[in-house]
Amino acid sequence: MSVFKNIPFSTLVKDNRELAALRRDYTSKPTRERRMAADWEYHSQMATEIFNNSMALSGKDGLGKSFWPPGVVALAIDPLYAPAILTVGSIEYQLGRKEEAMKLFNRLAKLPKDEEDLNTIIDKAGDFLIDQDDYENALALYSAAEKAYPHEALYPLGAGYCFGKLGHYEESVEKHRRADALEPDNYKHLNDLGYSLFKAGKFDEAEEILQRSISLAPAEYQFPHNNLSELTKKRKRQTATT
Repeated sequence: MSVFKNIPFSTLVKDNRELAALRRDYTSKPTRERRMAADWEYHSQMATEIFNNSMALSGKDGLGKSFWPPGVVALAIDPLYAPAILTVGSIEYQLGRKEEAMKLFNRLAKLPKDEEDLNTIIDKAGDFLIDQDDYENALALYSAAEKAYPHEALYPLGAGYCFGKLGHYEESVEKHRRADALEPDNYKHLNDLGYSLFKAGKFDEAEEILQRSISLAPAEYQFPHNNLSELTKKRKRQTATT
């Protein structure tokens, strides 16, 4: 980890003897073989980390730690292996190398649509950025994914959320309308659309959409009820001041 703290992955994979050899050797191998090797490396390292943590909690020795952080070796083997892209990108970001992290995260939006768990992995990258309050970069990622995969509702939803957090409410409404059009009558999407309309000051339509969400949602889903209550209070406050 000490080497990786000071040198980004993009440099290490070219200059470090071990990682460069892995990249060179596996580049010439069939795609399936390269992917299987990356998958095995990634999950075996994760399993070792989990085992070591559990042993540490019980006061016992584990299996020893890998010299490289999680995902680094797997990504050296296969530069298109999505779980490792997500993991290494997250580490790069936490080390303060945001540009390196975004290069990796944006690579996800260039992978084939049938890549296993791609939606989930891109959304995890977006959620990671949102957790860092980095709404601009999260928006850039969701927007790139939406452009690459225009029939997926997840990406305009993510973009709409980011627009809202940035105070761009009209753009947020537009993205949530897009998600609703892709998956009509999805009560969660309708709730998000209703809330974005509320924030944009479109109270009448917001109330209508939130009521639709309530009519379609199971009883335990309380978000549209809460948003409708907030909208009602907002209207009352406005009436009281006029």
